[in-house]
Amino acid sequence: MNLLTLEHAKRLAACLALGVVLACMVGPQEGNQSDFGYAFRTAVFDPRIFVFLLIGVAVFVANLFWSRIVPYILRPGVRPFVAGVASVVASYDLLNWSDNSSLTEGKLGTLAPLARETSGLSSLTRLFYGSAVPAMYWLVLVLAVVLTGAALITRRAVFGWSGAAVSVVAGVWGLAAHSEVNTFLGSPDHSTGAFVGLMGYLAVAGAAITAVRSETDKADTAGFLERVFGWRVGMPLVVLGAICGVISIFVATWFSPVNRDAGLSEMSKLFTGEPVSSLTTAYFGWLVWLLFVASLVASAAACWLRDSRIGWAATAIGAVSLMITLSAMHDASGVAAGLGFDGATAAWQNLGVGAWLMCGVFSMLTGAGAMVARGITGRPEAGSARAASSDGTAVRSAAVTQAIIVVVLAFALFYPPTATSFWQTVLVTEIGTYVLLAVGLNVVVGWAGLLDLGFIAFYAIGSYTTAFLTGTLPIRPPDWLILSPLLAIPFAVTICLLAGLALGAPTLRLRGDYLAIVTLGFGEIIRIIANNAKPITNGPQGAFGIPNPVIHIGPINLHWGQDPLQYWYLLLVFITVVVLLFRRLENSRLGRAWAAIREDEVAAQASGVNTTRVKLLAFAIGASTSGLAGVFFASQIGFINPDNFLLNNSILVVAYVVFGGMGSLPGAIAGAAVLTWMPEFLKDQVPAEDRQMWIGAVILLMMIFRPQGLIPARRRAAELHGLEGVSTSETRAVPAGEGM
Repeated sequence: MNLLTLEHAKRLAACLALGVVLACMVGPQEGNQSDFGYAFRTAVFDPRIFVFLLIGVAVFVANLFWSRIVPYILRPGVRPFVAGVASVVASYDLLNWSDNSSLTEGKLGTLAPLARETSGLSSLTRLFYGSAVPAMYWLVLVLAVVLTGAALITRRAVFGWSGAAVSVVAGVWGLAAHSEVNTFLGSPDHSTGAFVGLMGYLAVAGAAITAVRSETDKADTAGFLERVFGWRVGMPLVVLGAICGVISIFVATWFSPVNRDAGLSEMSKLFTGEPVSSLTTAYFGWLVWLLFVASLVASAAACWLRDSRIGWAATAIGAVSLMITLSAMHDASGVAAGLGFDGATAAWQNLGVGAWLMCGVFSMLTGAGAMVARGITGRPEAGSARAASSDGTAVRSAAVTQAIIVVVLAFALFYPPTATSFWQTVLVTEIGTYVLLAVGLNVVVGWAGLLDLGFIAFYAIGSYTTAFLTGTLPIRPPDWLILSPLLAIPFAVTICLLAGLALGAPTLRLRGDYLAIVTLGFGEIIRIIANNAKPITNGPQGAFGIPNPVIHIGPINLHWGQDPLQYWYLLLVFITVVVLLFRRLENSRLGRAWAAIREDEVAAQASGVNTTRVKLLAFAIGASTSGLAGVFFASQIGFINPDNFLLNNSILVVAYVVFGGMGSLPGAIAGAAVLTWMPEFLKDQVPAEDRQMWIGAVILLMMIFRPQGLIPARRRAAELHGLEGVSTSETRAVPAGEGM
């Protein structure tokens, strides 16, 4: 290979420039208004620039020999290896290893110098923190990476087993050192760094063993998952439930995580003599053990025997166990709040991770039983071998999907109460709201292929409709028409639907960039009207005092206040309903018509698709979803003004859909969740001015290496990678020579 060519010189220069850019990005340095060159000088005129230039050279070499490297990247074990190493690095560099308030920062880099100088710790713990060799934990990680990397390349057993052993020892060593330090500090600790590090090392160990035990040269992750989930449908949920249940019972905190740090074993003593019900007393004494074992055994038996009757029994036991657990948690936390324990003012406060984790456990066990009860057993049906194979593939695919849905639902229901108030607010105002918007825009952009840059206008219309119907605008409806926000939903959705038709009708003949420009103009028109029509919209000041949602139906009286958790569960109901409806819509005749228009409008029209009606429906349905999000936003935040509906927000929603995977409902949800979570996560990791740069870098890498999105639609993935690269449960064409 001749390296002395102009093309290679250009590539090397680009890779070195990449190293310089990385040097400017990584680190606390940043420019300011009076000295724009500060960041560059700090990053470049420092010896560390050579490290980043070496990274640039490594990228150049990788690019040069990419065709030879790819077979190694595709080998079994590489993906868990990368994920494990990334987890360990994140635990060392980003996560806390102690929550003790006397420390300025709980990260490992801050804790290590103090721990290695503390004589009250064992020599082994001090060694981990660097008493003999500075940054010993990094050296252990490098050793594990080198040994496992050698195993992946050479596939020699000595490297594989050595790498696995070093990884397991490193993970356990770190967890033991973390435990001893926090026992020495004597304060409740809920940091996650050591646990994430252990999980990362176990993944590296698994990668090392996979590398030497696998007999294939190419990893088949999808096939592996289908085999695992299809072997005994629901069994992975049972195993995950068992692990989480053991953690909940023996490790996690159930009550007063800041003060008493009480585990399950202390709950019975803690509430003895307090006015809790006999059921709660029995639950914390012995009933929780009985429910956990009974639910676990019933679910495992149902999955193993593939018996739908046992599946129904397991579902019932799991559901009853979940209800009893929630009842005991409500009773105990309500009594504690009545006594003013830890400043709690209402039930459900001051509960620890263990209690909510047990709810998640019973949810997963219930889901496992339900999967068997519904007849998803994975057992081949009688008939031809090809039919049995096709059915088996479909069952395994369905098993993977349903197991993921169960875990996601359990996470969505029971993780938010364990999060801090900051993350609960982010979950509602950023992640949840934009997920709903992305799901709506996915109809227009992803399914129908109509680029809409004015989508946020419907969000504004829904919000202002809510403000009008709740009587908080200068122009008020008659008193009999003043409604609560939830009752305003049908009106807001209808008005947004009509607005969608009004936008769609004059743009039927437009496509691509022209359609984008018109919708962009529509969005700006709505914002400018909201800003200038002061007698109607109150102009730039907007609407204030929009009431919170309430429900008064007979004995049911619900009032949403300032607690973000209440809004999260309301939002979860909205998202679930919308996703279920859209899921049905995607596979309907209308959904197929949208796909036909997106692929080729002329051909679709020639095939009998009423393109006018179908395109209008896409605009109308997408707009109505945005209106629903507008109602929620206005009632949750309590005030709105035109600055909440900028063009930038429309572009962001489009970016969420593209990032997640156009035309994919799970992709739109995942894209919105990741890109709204990331800026908040980066707040504590990089200077505030650098956050957008990092997000841009992530999107750039995503578009280069995974242009189909995080979770692409099957059709989109097939367009980019061909049908052979996409696993499908559909029956494939069979050559005539095979006897058909």
